[in-house]
Amino acid sequence: MDWAQEEWATAELGDWHLNRRLIKVAQQLGDKPSQSIPLACGGWADTAGAYRLLSNDSFDWRDVLEPHARCTMQRMAAEKLVLCHSAPATLPPG
Repeated sequence: MDWAQEEWATAELGDWHLNRRLIKVAQQLGDKPSQSIPLACGGWADTAGAYRLLSNDSFDWRDVLEPHARCTMQRMAAEKLVLCHSAPATLPPG
């Protein structure tokens, strides 16, 4: 099982096709994080599939982020010390 499949194995986007597409898109974008979606996906069919997934209104970003956040928390729980970096622009004032 590759890293994206492990990370999003519990995703529930309402349809197994969407869950499968999420894993594929995550793998493609994760393998080439500095590339555009078309370059990371490597072909028209996968690019169109990625854009369809990202524009789908049947789920929201929280549904995508939740399995990843859960896996991250599990990895952190296994460590004695975890340093979490946050960019200042994302922190609330005060």
